[in-house]
Amino acid sequence: MADTRKKGSNFRIQGILLILAFIFAVTILGTDKNLQTDFGIAKPYFIHWYGMLAVAIVSLIGGVILIISPKRSLGIAGTIGSGLLALFLISDIATYSTLGAGLTASQFATYLFGVSKYPGSLSYIPGIYDVLFTSVLAALIAGLVVLKRIEKTSDNQFQKTS
Repeated sequence: MADTRKKGSNFRIQGILLILAFIFAVTILGTDKNLQTDFGIAKPYFIHWYGMLAVAIVSLIGGVILIISPKRSLGIAGTIGSGLLALFLISDIATYSTLGAGLTASQFATYLFGVSKYPGSLSYIPGIYDVLFTSVLAALIAGLVVLKRIEKTSDNQFQKTS
């Protein structure tokens, strides 16, 4: 039984990574004036801001749940959720046409994933979207690794009892 708790506790790492994603998402929400105003066109908040708010909320809830209760079933949900968050963050590039700034998909991707300030943009922290995406991707990988270890351990236990 102690072995099961130890394996489950590994999902806490995934939870911590999701809490980090929450911190990065909240930082983006508070500092990215382009996200808040559609590059100075809309007030008070642009629709993309609400998408980032959803990322923050999902990351926080998922992270807290995995830290408090690192069960296998919740680890599976956390891994699927991390994958969906990663896809959501990447698919944001496809929404470039909704921007009032007139950016192309390539320009918007450079703005999101660039590590230097995009020309003509309002204040934001370049590279923080990369850090957010990396933390979500790390949470996905952490979940997959733990699930693989659990599967391997279960297979070994089944072979010993057969």
